[in-house]
Amino acid sequence: MIKRNNFKMRILLLILWSLANLSCSQKIENQPAVTQTISQQEFEPTVYQLINFFNKKDFEGINQYIHKDIGLFIVYNASTSPTMRRIEQFKSNNKIIENTIPSWVEDELLGVSISGNPKIRYEQYPTFNSCSEKVTKLGLYANPKEKNIEALKIALDYYHWELKHYQFEKNPVWEEYQSIADKIAPKTVKVVYIENFPDILPNDEKNIFIFYLTQPDNKWYLTILDFYTMDCST
Repeated sequence: MIKRNNFKMRILLLILWSLANLSCSQKIENQPAVTQTISQQEFEPTVYQLINFFNKKDFEGINQYIHKDIGLFIVYNASTSPTMRRIEQFKSNNKIIENTIPSWVEDELLGVSISGNPKIRYEQYPTFNSCSEKVTKLGLYANPKEKNIEALKIALDYYHWELKHYQFEKNPVWEEYQSIADKIAPKTVKVVYIENFPDILPNDEKNIFIFYLTQPDNKWYLTILDFYTMDCST
């Protein structure tokens, strides 16, 4: 009887894990549409200014676009699970981000390179299958008609699942992060840039950069850097 109960418990945990940790083919599936309009005249200058700062590795310039109350969420893959860290500013010393974030994430930031000033396409995002490592199209995209903080939501939902499963005490910091995520969700637009992707342009390394902009008032801010959505390691 005990063995049978243990088996049922394992099956239940497996089902919960499957719901919390989305499969590779589902990770960037577009979410239901939301009602949101943006002014391209205000939005586009911010996108191109940030692209310029990232190309130049000007992290002090990028800090000007981090809202003091929201911060910047960095979402990435830790082993087999999505996770995130929140920073208030990039550092100006040899380590541009906190030590709690893997060095490969910093390497990704330092390796960002976006050619020229590609035109922003306000249409459906490229879809990506991390199992076959194929993407549908290249370019620079933003779509204010879709929910755009799925990477952060996945990381937060996974953390909450862990809290419940392992019966950890509640963490006020993570509850604060969930509250911030809920507030910025309807005011956030995801920007996706994909260039030189394998299987589309052979013999070229992939160049993917995903960031999120939020407009809590009259200015757009950088609120999320996404290194999880198109991570092929999961």
